[in-house]
Formats: sequence, structure tokens, C-alpha cells
Amino acid sequence: QNCPFTFGSCYRGHNRDASVSCATIRLQGENATDSEGRVEIFRNGVWGTVCDNNWDINDATVVCRQMGFERALSAPGRAAYGPGTGPILMDNVECWGSEAKLQHCNFTASRNCGHDEDASVSCATIRLRGGNTIGLEGRVEVFQNGVWGTVCDNDWDISDATVVCRQLGFQRALSALGRAAYGQGTGPILMDNVQCRGSEAKLQQCNFTTSRDCGHDEDASVSCATIRLRG
Repeated sequence: QNCPFTFGSCYRGHNRDASVSCATIRLQGENATDSEGRVEIFRNGVWGTVCDNNWDINDATVVCRQMGFERALSAPGRAAYGPGTGPILMDNVECWGSEAKLQHCNFTASRNCGHDEDASVSCATIRLRGGNTIGLEGRVEVFQNGVWGTVCDNDWDISDATVVCRQLGFQRALSALGRAAYGQGTGPILMDNVQCRGSEAKLQQCNFTTSRDCGHDEDASVSCATIRLRG
């Protein structure tokens, strides 16, 4: 009710009534962010935690995708982001990794868990969009301050692309593309003049500036290698 609105009836009647669907999962805890924290789910009117018995990267991947991220980086246990409160609503979670929601995975009720065993996740804050091969090539998008945005291609090179591909779990990059090679993105352009050495663990650890003169026709992209040779 704090938002601006007007009184009166909608001239088309109740066939235009507004609705919402709310998220039933969230990340909480000490030093938690929008992309990492203790996993909490909403069930039967209350929020509760998940026990870390059998908790692995497949379970974390489902959580991260449910929250809009591409993949999980890790699946910490032992209340890595601090113990929660309230009921422990899931135990012995076993996901294949392809489920749309954590609640679709096999699990049991908790019988012997304490909050010192609360499960957590860390989600990848980078993704590729627009490519022909999903997750392997595409327009680089990063998650910052609660929103996804693109990267400008000023100074974009193979060192920057290598960091992106390694952050996504690949060994190296094949190419660093500019000029919106995989189509133009939408929303804010969050990084410009990126300068990576190539050894950084995350693109966000590289030197960069905020965008002042970029348009989405300059969105940066990458193509990542899927094979490596040893001899």
C-alpha cells in the first residue's frame, strides 16, 4: 500500500485481477549474498533449512537454477553460513541435477539432524546467453546487485574470455568476441574496459570500469573449449 495507485474499478472487471507467484527458496546466513548462503525452503507456511546428509553439487545445481543462476560452484555443508532456526524440512536430498525445483528431488524428513548440519550453496554469478550451444558459447552476462547485465567489448580479449570459461568450469577459451556476436542483451551494462591477466578465478576480480559510452551492440561474448589434450 506504500506504492502509488489509484482507487476505482477496472473497467473490464475481475478478468484483469492481478496475481503473483512467490519463490519458495532463499539463501540466508552470515555473509550470505543473493548468490550464496544457507538454503532455506518454504513449506506448510513456515521457512526451514535443509540437512547436509548426502548434499552434493547436483543438489546445489538445482537450487542455483531455481534461483535463476546457470550452475553451482560448490555445495558446502556443516552450516558454512551459520546455523539456521526453525524446522529442518528436508534431509537426504538426492537430485539428478535436472529437476526444476529442489522440492522435486527425492528426500526424507529430518530425524537426526541439527542446525550445525545446515546445507548451503554458492552459485555462479556469470552465464552465457544467445549461443547455439547452451552453456558453451554466448553473450557474457554477470550478476551484480540483484540484477543480470552484460559486459562491454572495449579491451575485451582472450585473457578475459579465458577467465570467463574457467569460471564456468571449462579449461580455456577458444575466442573472445565483440560487437554482440550472439545478439544484443538487455538491462544494464555492468562492466567495461575489462582487463584480466588470465589467472583470476572470477571475471569480477579483474580490473574494470563502469560503462559510460557502451550500447548493447557492443556486448562481449566468448566461446569455450570442451576438450583438452594431455601427452
